[in-house]
Amino acid sequence: MVENPVIHPERISEKPIVFAGRIDLEDFPRLEESLANRDAKLDYTVTARLDKQRRKVVSCIIEGFVFLTCQTTLEAFRHEVSIDDRLVLVDDESQLPPIEEESDAEDYLVADEPIDVLDLVEDAVLLALPMVPRKPGLDEAQLAGKREDPRQSPFAALASLKKRPK
Repeated sequence: MVENPVIHPERISEKPIVFAGRIDLEDFPRLEESLANRDAKLDYTVTARLDKQRRKVVSCIIEGFVFLTCQTTLEAFRHEVSIDDRLVLVDDESQLPPIEEESDAEDYLVADEPIDVLDLVEDAVLLALPMVPRKPGLDEAQLAGKREDPRQSPFAALASLKKRPK
């Protein structure tokens, strides 16, 4: 892997610039904080090139898995990650398209300085993680059961005393 991989927007041409590797969690402290453990496998490929319209496009593909902590059961579970992001780099804000013309398939980024590839990859993974991780397969009945307090209500005990015959 290249040491400190960086995309220089002014150097993007028709010939693709490709960065690929496997994520080492030691290089991604913000991501590591969000995970249940270090058992993760994430491979990335970041490609920068000019597209047919001569726009500077960065493609970020990340595949693999991480382990998250379920916020309902507090158990670790495997979460599959499959990201295919596309960024269009522009030189300044005046080149950003109007909001109503933006596509869901690509995002725009003002790139007036070099872009750190590892930061780009970490941001993409963090944005793809669920805000409230839940273990797959939990249905509404299980979630409702987890919410119920297993202890008997003190008012139920009082009600049973009230119904006793004298």
